[in-house]
Amino acid sequence: MPLDLFLFAKNKNELVEYLKTADLDPGELLPEELLGDLETNNPWRLLGADGEEIRVVDRDGNSGFGVSLRRGDKEAIRILDQLRSTDGPSSRSVGIEIQPDTLGLALRGQNWCGGFGQGSTFGTRRHANRLINQSALKSAGLTGAGVNIVVIDQGLNQQYVEDLGGVFGGGMSAFADGKLKSPGVGDVAYSSLPKRHGSMLLRSIVDLAPNARVFDLPLLPRRIDDVDNFTLNAAFTKFLFGLFHDLDQGPWIFLNAWGIIDRFAEPIRGDYTANLSHPLNWLTRIIGQNSDVVYAAGNSGQFCADPRAPGYDRIPGQAVFGANGLPEVTCVSAVRSDGEWIGASSQGAGPFMFGDERDEKPDLAAPSWFTETNDATMRSTGTSAASAVVAGSIAALRQGWSPKMVSPAEMRTVLRRSARKVSRGDWNERTGAGVIDLAAAIEMLTKRFGPPE
Repeated sequence: MPLDLFLFAKNKNELVEYLKTADLDPGELLPEELLGDLETNNPWRLLGADGEEIRVVDRDGNSGFGVSLRRGDKEAIRILDQLRSTDGPSSRSVGIEIQPDTLGLALRGQNWCGGFGQGSTFGTRRHANRLINQSALKSAGLTGAGVNIVVIDQGLNQQYVEDLGGVFGGGMSAFADGKLKSPGVGDVAYSSLPKRHGSMLLRSIVDLAPNARVFDLPLLPRRIDDVDNFTLNAAFTKFLFGLFHDLDQGPWIFLNAWGIIDRFAEPIRGDYTANLSHPLNWLTRIIGQNSDVVYAAGNSGQFCADPRAPGYDRIPGQAVFGANGLPEVTCVSAVRSDGEWIGASSQGAGPFMFGDERDEKPDLAAPSWFTETNDATMRSTGTSAASAVVAGSIAALRQGWSPKMVSPAEMRTVLRRSARKVSRGDWNERTGAGVIDLAAAIEMLTKRFGPPE
């Protein structure tokens, strides 16, 4: 398969030197017409007030020099490897057109922060679906029928679920913000219904698993200021939900698109975030043995973290904690709809105190920071949106492979091993095992466990 490469430098002479440093022959790579006296091939022109072109090459020719090359995959990878194996600027003089099939060749150090003017703007849901190969679900007839998904958030609106074409399954009341909140209401002050956090999650869930039954557990407050009180309330509420709903009947997915932002909000630092014996962590591990539990990695990445996150909680290896980092959950980081990592996404690994070795969290990545295809005002952002994509994907897959056929641990393993690699190696602290790939996951599930039921 041919790959599109881009070579670039401040001027032609600099690019030639970069190639020579990497033992690459400029005469073989650069088109003949560019090997003459041309100082720049920058396509942009600066026009004066009279409409005449102003020459914008300084004395060193630093107006930019770029070359687009299309090469076979083996030759392209050879060029990439040779340039990137050198030290200094030569290693940064080559890029690759980012497509789903070339994510593993993209520079690991690349990141993007929404609102910082870096890279492209928001993609659309169509782009996001193409990245994860959503069409494979339709080809396999997987719509989430017979599957239950519990959204643990600020509340969902039943009418909005049904307007999207989803199935509202009910839920359970929960205490949040000092009051008892009923399921299916989804009333959040100062926010229109489509712009609410729960509504954002619903759009991805219904898009991926339209026939799954959606349950509302509205226990998330607007802000988690008291970690101790919130986590104990969450543990009690989830325990009651398990009592009133038979978790053995039909697959259940629990979506938790939230996390602790500031660990200084804990009365005893680490009592929840690094304590396996905390009631919420203990209960989550029990639920995760028979049901799929999905958590967002968090938005405390080192490059453009949630401003409420203190500096100590933005450090790689210090930003995924609490139930989000448990071995029994699927922890999700965020990439853009073209696969580029989001600099706000929390970086692993998981907490030290959760085992002898740190867990490889996040497990995998999913697209976020995208708009609805026909409505640019409707945005899905944060690792919350990415976790909803994964939860909806699992709900669709569970129609074909129930937990009795494929345990939650086995499903998580399949999703990780079938993920599209973003960087070389089995796992990295930014995107985990890679971006979820539904076509590859269905193929692997079929090979290992048989065709869908």
